[in-house]
Amino acid sequence: MMTIRVGIPRSLAYYSFYPQWKTYLEELGTEVVLSPPTTKDIVDQGIRDTVTDACIPIKVFHGHVAALIGQVDYILIPRLVSIDGEATLCPKFLGLSDMIKASVADIPPLLTPRLDIRDGRFAPLRAWLDVAKILGAGRRKGLLAYRRAIQVGQYYEALLANHMLPNEAMSVIEKWWASLQDKSSPSLADARSGIASAQASTEMLGDSSKQVRLGVVGYPYMLYDEFVNCSLLANLKRLGATVLTPEMVPAPSRKAQAKKQPKYLFWYYSNQVIRATYHFFQEKMIDGLIHVTAFGCGPDAMVDKLLELDCRKQNRLPYLSLCLDEHTGVAGVMTRLEAFIDMLVRRKGDS
Repeated sequence: MMTIRVGIPRSLAYYSFYPQWKTYLEELGTEVVLSPPTTKDIVDQGIRDTVTDACIPIKVFHGHVAALIGQVDYILIPRLVSIDGEATLCPKFLGLSDMIKASVADIPPLLTPRLDIRDGRFAPLRAWLDVAKILGAGRRKGLLAYRRAIQVGQYYEALLANHMLPNEAMSVIEKWWASLQDKSSPSLADARSGIASAQASTEMLGDSSKQVRLGVVGYPYMLYDEFVNCSLLANLKRLGATVLTPEMVPAPSRKAQAKKQPKYLFWYYSNQVIRATYHFFQEKMIDGLIHVTAFGCGPDAMVDKLLELDCRKQNRLPYLSLCLDEHTGVAGVMTRLEAFIDMLVRRKGDS
């Protein structure tokens, strides 16, 4: 019997949940196929498939789905409604699978578990067990796969909170998980043993006493897609900056900042951006803030203004809003980054 192949688009929620989704599917006995990194061809295909007023992340996602056609038996596109019990995700996340069905031709069947923690703490489990049933796996196997996926998800969050970027953390997880193939019950304790060495391998922080410390905030699919953001984080590192992103703030620390929000936002990722920024302020971790936003993103319009006003309250902390779409050029981004870094270096030297 041939192994079922399930595709995962390398976009949107991929940066938040890929390790646990991959673990769950592989524990069910399927082969996971990941779409390639974003390229101009993928973006162009996504533009052709989407409606004209879609934001760049949605266009990119359509392109990644198209790249999986002909390679897989199913494509996983969870319907993310509420993953923290407080806020919902952007409406485009909620209707993503419907948009794909209506826009992309010749797609294989979609796996669309509805993940809404407000339906009860076991609602996500029930949704994933439905996926297991579709893929021909029994309930017991689905339960075990779900448990292991949660463990991997916890490890992934721990690595991010230890100042790793998603691609670095995913690489560490791949090595860790491969080393546990003969163990019947991997645990988070096994994972923690690798955090110290993994943290030593990341070079994003450097000597904060000498470098400009930058908070670079935005939604994960804008911060970590190197094609869409013109290799933003790598370029900032090359310019000598220490970079901190929202995922580097532990979830409890972000949640602790909720009471400081003057305006509660409806959208999950928007709240995470605001709360991570407040943590940077509280701990005096940054010399400046860059907000990476997508052109035409409704929630971002409010987040951008709130961040600008909050930076003024922090002794007029330097703030740069970087709005990106498919027309954004590397030269324009680099010019703005270089000017911003130069200004921060002079400001830091005068203080």
